[in-house]
Amino acid sequence: YPGLIRPEKQPVRVSVAFTWDIPEGMRLRQAWADYYDDVLIGGPAFGDPGAEFEPGRFIKAGVTITSRGCVRQCEHCFVPGREGKIRELDIKDGWIVQDNNLLACSREHIESVFDMLRGQKKAAIFSGGMDTRLLQDWHRPLIDSIRVHELWFACDSAGAIASLRRAAAILAGIPERKRRCYVMIGFKDETLKDAEARLEEVYGLEFLPFAQLYRGKGERTY
Repeated sequence: YPGLIRPEKQPVRVSVAFTWDIPEGMRLRQAWADYYDDVLIGGPAFGDPGAEFEPGRFIKAGVTITSRGCVRQCEHCFVPGREGKIRELDIKDGWIVQDNNLLACSREHIESVFDMLRGQKKAAIFSGGMDTRLLQDWHRPLIDSIRVHELWFACDSAGAIASLRRAAAILAGIPERKRRCYVMIGFKDETLKDAEARLEEVYGLEFLPFAQLYRGKGERTY
């Protein structure tokens, strides 16, 4: 919120990531609008498709987003409806790659991202996730060409185990502590017992599972 000592007149932008934070975002917008003329609110919670990425704006230092959108149509995901198909962006420096689906980009773009990562002072974190269905043998030399802190994948259903198993073969030799996996559990009629079995299978493939309980699109949303 604006304090007693405020910056000179300038544009003010409020970005809201989650729909349940919209009321707080609106209060922030109004608070700044009391002192500034150009105040706008937006962000993922409002269905913002995202434009070119600007490092440090709305997100911590080190994060980079080199593409928007996704080629998939996963029914639990908001990205296709908000951002559409894959759009490759100008590549900005950063070591935390937050793309929705980096491997759906062109080979030229992917190789350019790794060229950028080689020049970073910190080891890369692919926290946006890498699509196991798109992981290919030619990606492995690229991964080996940089310092890696974390490689993130996903296994959101029992049917995704097969592609995760194939990915495990491509990633053989990379330490388990660097191989992470988002695991959505409780979607549709999945029981916690079935989810536990899938988590154990992910762990058995030498990925560290990160369980994410599905709570429904309508819960705590507007």
